[in-house]
Amino acid sequence: MSQDGTTSFRRYIAKFGDLNLTGSLKKRIMILTAFCVALSTLAIGALSYSRIRSETLQLAEVKLAAEARLLSQRFSLDYHQIANDLMTVAETPPVQGLIRSLQNGGIDPLDGSSEALWRGRLATIFQAVLRGRPEYFQFRYIGVGARGRELVRVDRTSAGLEILTGQDLQEKYQEPYFKQVREAPSGAVVFSDVSYNREYGREDGAGIPALRGMFPIDGPDGERYGFLAININYEDMLQSAFLEIKPQRNTFVINGAGDYMQHDADDGQFAHRLEIHDALTRPVPDIVRRVQLSDDKEGLFFTEDKVGYFVRDADEHAQASANLSVVVELPVHEWYLTATQTRNEFLLAGLLVILVSTGFVVIVTRSMMQPLSDLSNAVRYSSPDDRLDYLPVTRKDEIGELAIVIRNRNTKLIESQARASAIVNNVVDGLILIDAHGRIEQFNPSCERMFGYPASEIIGKNVTILMRREVAVNHASYLQRYRNGKGGKVLDITRELEAVDRSGRVFPIELAINAVTVDGETKFSGVIRDISQRKEIDRLRKEFVSTVSHELRTPLTSIRGSLTLIDTLASEGLPPKVHNLLAMARNNTERLILLVNDILDFEKLHASKTQFFFEAIDLNGEVEKAVELTQGYAVDANVSLSMDLSPDAITISLDTGKFQQVLGNLISNAVKYSEKQGMVTLRTLVAGDHVRIEVEDRGSGIPESFRTRIFEPFSQADGSASRRKGGSGLGLNITRSLVEGMRGKIGFKSHEGAGTIFWIEFPLYEMQPVAVTEPEEVRDPGGLLGLHLEDDRDFHIILQSGMDGELELLQARTLAEARDLLDKYRFDIVIIDRIIRDGEGLDLIRSIPDPDQTKIVVVTATDENVQHLHVDETLIKSKTRPSEFASRFAKIVDEIKAARQADQTRSGPSVPVSPAASS
Repeated sequence: MSQDGTTSFRRYIAKFGDLNLTGSLKKRIMILTAFCVALSTLAIGALSYSRIRSETLQLAEVKLAAEARLLSQRFSLDYHQIANDLMTVAETPPVQGLIRSLQNGGIDPLDGSSEALWRGRLATIFQAVLRGRPEYFQFRYIGVGARGRELVRVDRTSAGLEILTGQDLQEKYQEPYFKQVREAPSGAVVFSDVSYNREYGREDGAGIPALRGMFPIDGPDGERYGFLAININYEDMLQSAFLEIKPQRNTFVINGAGDYMQHDADDGQFAHRLEIHDALTRPVPDIVRRVQLSDDKEGLFFTEDKVGYFVRDADEHAQASANLSVVVELPVHEWYLTATQTRNEFLLAGLLVILVSTGFVVIVTRSMMQPLSDLSNAVRYSSPDDRLDYLPVTRKDEIGELAIVIRNRNTKLIESQARASAIVNNVVDGLILIDAHGRIEQFNPSCERMFGYPASEIIGKNVTILMRREVAVNHASYLQRYRNGKGGKVLDITRELEAVDRSGRVFPIELAINAVTVDGETKFSGVIRDISQRKEIDRLRKEFVSTVSHELRTPLTSIRGSLTLIDTLASEGLPPKVHNLLAMARNNTERLILLVNDILDFEKLHASKTQFFFEAIDLNGEVEKAVELTQGYAVDANVSLSMDLSPDAITISLDTGKFQQVLGNLISNAVKYSEKQGMVTLRTLVAGDHVRIEVEDRGSGIPESFRTRIFEPFSQADGSASRRKGGSGLGLNITRSLVEGMRGKIGFKSHEGAGTIFWIEFPLYEMQPVAVTEPEEVRDPGGLLGLHLEDDRDFHIILQSGMDGELELLQARTLAEARDLLDKYRFDIVIIDRIIRDGEGLDLIRSIPDPDQTKIVVVTATDENVQHLHVDETLIKSKTRPSEFASRFAKIVDEIKAARQADQTRSGPSVPVSPAASS
């Protein structure tokens, strides 16, 4: 065969082989796809149906149980109301007053009230209760002696409420409930069996099914004297509950004695039928009988054609008539209805899937490659902001998975771009992006407002248009250095420089530059902040400080020198009145100089410009020096200075000048607030690795309300005494900053009326100086902090003294003070007085950051129970003894601690949070 013939044959064989391979693969894909679709559909359908059927039945049981529990709570509420009414009436004065008058010949020896008066008052109370409870038809006070004769009785009749007296009062000693209540324990409400109402020892013919709630009454000697009894129309009580709830399913209410009422949702005429256990009018339903035989508290019952869920409430009262079981039932077919429908739907859907999938498998296989081509084209020709919602993401193959991945990635990219755009467009600072050659690529709205250029106009231009000329000429060389790999000194730091807006205005800015890489290209992002206003504020502050320093301190010093010179040179020839005026002028000049010095020191500390020069010093010697320097001030104030120094030499590293300023402030403060002929004591002592200096006075002490603010700038205690002493309110703030700048601590102990001790501590060993920082106040995480809004200080002291250290209670006398404390601290409990000098106390609740997690208690003088969403409890001062306040708040503290411990158990150990940080 020729070479050309051999080549043609090989081409034919290859073509035939390719066709055969393609056809075989297509058939196998068709068969495999059809088989997999059928198998997957059946398996998924069976598994899903099994799971959904199980969950559907569980959901039906949960729903039925929830209905039964809700109904059980509603019916139990009636018994709680009966018990509450009985116990409330039992606490009223006529109950015991009537006993005392009957035992004393008709006159109450306690207040002289007559038996008739007490009967009338008790009857009035009975009438009030009956008016509020339409299902009550009798309220009686029955004595145990005298054959169980009724002492007071009020009946509900067709004509209204009637008070029975004289011969109309009956003897009840033969009634079953009489013996029941005689043997009942004191203080316990008991309920009789349900029976038709009886009068004079027999049924009255009215056919009222009566439930009797009874409360035993003991006399002053502790013996059983009688009992209160309320007759309730049992049928009306149950019907009222049913009408209120309006159940949509058949429901039974069964008590332990076998009485039951059925709510028939389908029978409008006989919707509620009461059956008494010893007078049944129809057979007991099977589901009711099964509940009566069960000992469980709740459960699910199945009968031949019904499914029911019952809940039994038998915890509070021992009597059978008060132990209710509620049963909610529905037909069996309705119980399985959802599961049956789900099964049929799954079968139909599965069959359709198999048929449709098998019918289209050939088409899908033949066009296997076409969807991939379509997917590629869709992505290739889409716009950047296209969300690609039309991709074939519903396909059950690799193409669908690929489409989902592409769409999700595209969606995340668009969302990321949208978030970035929202941040860039709404951030207060200006954001700018330039390329490696300085061309502007992004210019956010803040930049537009700052520089006056619209983004459309400036994008694409060189960033030097925003710079001053002397800076712009070097900008290109900076970028060239970075492109050459020599880095940039201005990256990752914040600098202050000047920029130029569209109008040519030069203004100060803060600029932070970072280098980023986008698609392999270097870009530079800048954050720009206009600091014109801050610079202006700094300028004004500096002018003020300069004014204080040069325009006030210099002339004041001259005035002080002049006054001193006049007093010295002309002291003998001046009249006493002029001497007094000179002394007054000199004292006021000294006060002004101190004020100016405090303001200048405060400004330097605030601006972190204070420098500390540490050196080893003899502590006792420095204390003696400070006493010597302030001795004259103490003599003028008629106050003595004494020292109690450590017998051992103490050497520490401090800034001598700053330390003398600290001691001078503390000594002058102690002298200023001491009484005439008082004494101020300075002592030094070593405590561990620290040395402690104390300055003690015997003055009036620091008011408790001021102690939390004592180190704040410009703060002074309220009151005429503080105003008379004068001062800038900066001394202690400056003192604290200086102490902390020298690695020390400062604090105080004070007792009102007994004096104050200010103490400072420094380490014994020399350390490197540290910068002045504001200390963070940390509270013991195990302790509790409370806020007490109360303008009566005596009451606050009583309340605080009962806490035994379990609760630290801060007092606020006004709403404004309380809001300030809420801004600074996180409180576990807030106690509010309704009547406060500057408004309504409850208004404070709106200022509590997390009222749902804070115990809120109202303690008020008004006789009311505050109904507020966030108020946990109301205590009335006139009705609560001091010991009860202490015990109640002790219980609240225990509840808060238990809740905190439970939270820690669930979430693990917690980190202490400082009040300042939490505020």
